[in-house]
Amino acid sequence: MDTSQTPAPDGEPQSARASAEMLNLFAEQAIGEIGYNDMTAAEMADRTRGERLADAQLLMLQAIYHELRHGHDQAAAQAEALADHSTALDEHADALDKASSRMLGHADALDRFRPPRG
Repeated sequence: MDTSQTPAPDGEPQSARASAEMLNLFAEQAIGEIGYNDMTAAEMADRTRGERLADAQLLMLQAIYHELRHGHDQAAAQAEALADHSTALDEHADALDKASSRMLGHADALDRFRPPRG
């Protein structure tokens, strides 16, 4: 684990992400120590009820971690898309302001060349 970077303040998404990464690494180490990945079906059947429950809990924690990580990534992508959309809307509003002033100038020019009533 890289500790050269300054940790994010608590409550920041980066801080939660780093904590989740660390917990996931611990879960992976625990699964490796249990030997779950290398067990045969017969060896798994011989495990006690508590061991099977612990295995299930570790796998569930990993599933939750990956789901939360995916959600965080999706939220970050959505925030970036919203920022891009806001920029595009600002540019569009500026273009509409310029077009509005040009249309007012065009209306003034038409009024000058319109023959008087009466």
